[in-house]
Order: sequence, then C-alpha cells, then structure tokens
Amino acid sequence: MGPRVRTGVLLVMWALVLWGVFEAGGGVVRHGLSPAVECSWINVGPDGEEHPSPMGPGDRCYRRDGGHRTYEEQRAAQRAERDDIVAGSWVLGAGVLGLGALSLHRRLGSPTGATGPRE
Repeated sequence: MGPRVRTGVLLVMWALVLWGVFEAGGGVVRHGLSPAVECSWINVGPDGEEHPSPMGPGDRCYRRDGGHRTYEEQRAAQRAERDDIVAGSWVLGAGVLGLGALSLHRRLGSPTGATGPRE
C-alpha cells in the first residue's frame, strides 16, 4: 500500500471514529439511554403547572426553540436517539478496527516487500 493510499485510508478511518463519537455522544446527551421520558427545559403537566422531569402522560415539554412536544412525541424522540447511539457505536467500532488493521499492516510490513527489507 502506497503512502498516499495509506494516508487516505487513515483519514477515512479517523473520520469514522469522530463521526461515531459525535453520533453516539449526541444520542446520550439527548436522553437516548434514559428509561424515563425526560424534558430538558420546561415540563408542564395537565393541570397547567410546571413539574420536574420525568414527564408523565398528559404532560407537555416546552423546548428552547419555542416548540413543544407531548409526552408521546417526546417519548418517540428519545427512542429515536437510541438508534443514533447504536449507529454511532457501530461506526466508531468500524473506525477503530480500521485503524487497528492499518497499524498492524504497517508493523508487520506488506507481504510483497513494498515497505523495504526488514533487518
């Protein structure tokens, strides 16, 4: 494997690692692992009063961007974040395995002797 190809593959593997970290980390930050339905800003109950998280059926979560979600919508959004965590973990793992394979290939040398004689 030539140095240019190796550098290109190395950059792709690092991009996969970074993408996986951000994707999985983002899902965790957005309560993707929480068993309870969490509201990250203002949780208003059916009585019109603010309540602490976790949310319950009939609650509304008012978000920082001005929108709001019902309990069911917030629950579905959190379940979707779990998918981001799984996808990010797979991409992270693929990137780490690729980096490991490149490192192993470099340390062992190519079978055709393209890296030069080893002494």
